[in-house]
Amino acid sequence: MIVASLSNISRYRGISKNLDIAFDWLEEGAWRQLSAGKYQILGDEVFALVQEYVTKEHSACRFEAHRRYIDIQMLISGKETIEVVPVDSLSVIEPYKPDIEFFACPEAWGAHALAMTAGQCAILFPEDAHRPCMNVGGVAEPVRKLVVKVAL
Repeated sequence: MIVASLSNISRYRGISKNLDIAFDWLEEGAWRQLSAGKYQILGDEVFALVQEYVTKEHSACRFEAHRRYIDIQMLISGKETIEVVPVDSLSVIEPYKPDIEFFACPEAWGAHALAMTAGQCAILFPEDAHRPCMNVGGVAEPVRKLVVKVAL
């Protein structure tokens, strides 16, 4: 897991070619004009999802992980909490299907809580089970989010 502001993501260049392509696309800023939907950047290797939703109670959100993709999750507006735990510490509740798997909340708590605001990027690798879309302080609010899927 890497958490950085959009202005600092270039620090992480060189991890993979596809990640560098995603960073270029993010820095160019064309995403600012996009409506909700899916957008191809480099076919199935790098693509973006623009999402709009209202944050939920923590109990309504599930941990998820992806095997084929790195997620770059960035809020465009609003705020939310994303919790992150090692995927190997969780029990599967919905088996893997391309490209997502869901997990039960851990009994012993130890999640990293990311307080996400506009312009912050959470770069989540396959080993990072994450529980996004959670409200902050029990207050539901509208969020506009960009999720860039980066193939390994």
